Amino acid sequence: AKFNHIISFNIENLGFEKTMLQIIYPFLEKLGLLWLAGSVKPVQENFMTHLISRKIIVAIDKIQLNPSPDSRKFILYLPEGEHQELTMLFINYILKSRGHQVIYLGQNISLLDLACVYKIQQPDYIFTMLTQEFSRQPIRSYVNGLSESFTKCQILLANYVFSDEDPDVPMNVSLLNSLSECMLFLNAI
Repeated sequence: AKFNHIISFNIENLGFEKTMLQIIYPFLEKLGLLWLAGSVKPVQENFMTHLISRKIIVAIDKIQLNPSPDSRKFILYLPEGEHQELTMLFINYILKSRGHQVIYLGQNISLLDLACVYKIQQPDYIFTMLTQEFSRQPIRSYVNGLSESFTKCQILLANYVFSDEDPDVPMNVSLLNSLSECMLFLNAI
């Protein structure tokens, strides 16, 4: 109840986007540190994440979508084995609040399923997220497969994880290494 009161108060006074950027994300960073230190259990982190995701979904539902002639079409998804949905929901909110069309597919989406949606929707951008957990898979081949499968759109990879070498990414792939880089890119579209 206290958490909901604090978040609702800040949304009312700062607006949803500033509340996310100035309060929720710093809170999540501290929560992650507490989890690493063993002070917070995974169930507690999951509970807070669930409360936050509900707030984001409500904010998304409140957006009246009136696409402008320069609006872009985005497909957002998380690949199989990737579970960082909170940031993808927030990116969904950011894009919709700026008048873009968003098809949010959710988590555990295979490349085959993505290809089916891509063929029907013909988006300008495909936006996904790869984190440390996903990095146990062959990332370079996954990225190359994305690039080769979806040549007619720009692929945006958030929190991209390569090893220390300089990543050699295909021309239609943009790496966005932090939330601030994502925000700068999305605000410039």
